[in-house]
Amino acid sequence: MADRDGFGAKDLEKAGNVSRETLERIETIVSELDEWRTKINLIGPSEFDQVWRRHVWDSWQLFPHIPDGGKTIDLGSGSGFPALVLAAGFASEESHMTMIESVGKKCAFLRAAVQAANLNAKVIQGRVEAVNPVHADCITARAFAPLPKLLDYAEPWLKAGAYGVFPKGRRWQEELTAAQESWRFAYEAIPSVTGDGAILKISEVSRV
Repeated sequence: MADRDGFGAKDLEKAGNVSRETLERIETIVSELDEWRTKINLIGPSEFDQVWRRHVWDSWQLFPHIPDGGKTIDLGSGSGFPALVLAAGFASEESHMTMIESVGKKCAFLRAAVQAANLNAKVIQGRVEAVNPVHADCITARAFAPLPKLLDYAEPWLKAGAYGVFPKGRRWQEELTAAQESWRFAYEAIPSVTGDGAILKISEVSRV
């Protein structure tokens, strides 16, 4: 299985330094996504034709920035990017991914993918703002909300000492500027390997 441009699992293995075991888990996740997308609205046909480069690799580039042996929470997990891909890379039994998603059918897919790929992860159904915060060392979210609103959602965990790893598109600098009007935080902007965007690594968050 590969994208319409030919980019696939073997290319990810080379580009992202992915282990054979991790790649097998990711292939299982993509297979589950392929099956479930015919049942519910997870990803469109044109998007699935680019799933390895646009979604899997874009998600995998976050992996070096999440804690080894730590607890990560993904907000608005949807079709499982980046959460499922990141969980596929966990080597330590102490590493754990929690996915928060409000749509029941998407939660069903996420749970099926977790089971099929044997991931150290769980799914919580509910709106992010209504979920009782559980411990987290790191917060991730992809295509969920603009940065000012995303910090609002993530505040309970960030105030408790977690840090954020948020991939953003080509307008990331505008989102950063807008967020700084309401928030104080330390950040690192890491250039994306898959496009014009950046990975924003955010910590020490407080309201202005």
